[in-house]
Amino acid sequence: MEFKRSNITSQLEILKYDHKVTRPITLNFSAVVADSDGKKVVKGGSPISSEGVVANTSSAIGILWTDVEESNPNGTLIIHGFINTANAQSNSGLTIHADVKTALKMIAFE
Repeated sequence: MEFKRSNITSQLEILKYDHKVTRPITLNFSAVVADSDGKKVVKGGSPISSEGVVANTSSAIGILWTDVEESNPNGTLIIHGFINTANAQSNSGLTIHADVKTALKMIAFE
């Protein structure tokens, strides 16, 4: 039997409160750069467009709830709820632009 060792890091909780509405989305990894382990990952807390790509612009339709790897591109978007802005930005590595906050009227960034 063969075993493969993987290091898994936990992500910061991006939800401020448990109240949320979500929807599924399939992410597009064509523009994602592989990490040091050769994996393509879209980080939780990233604003996502309807095309399934990171969009730190007014075209965002939701915030990705958890990290998603290319091997399983199915993610969950938060489309209504309360986001812990500091944790979302820290986990995603992005400063969420004011245009995203304006476009996502049903999400409170705290």
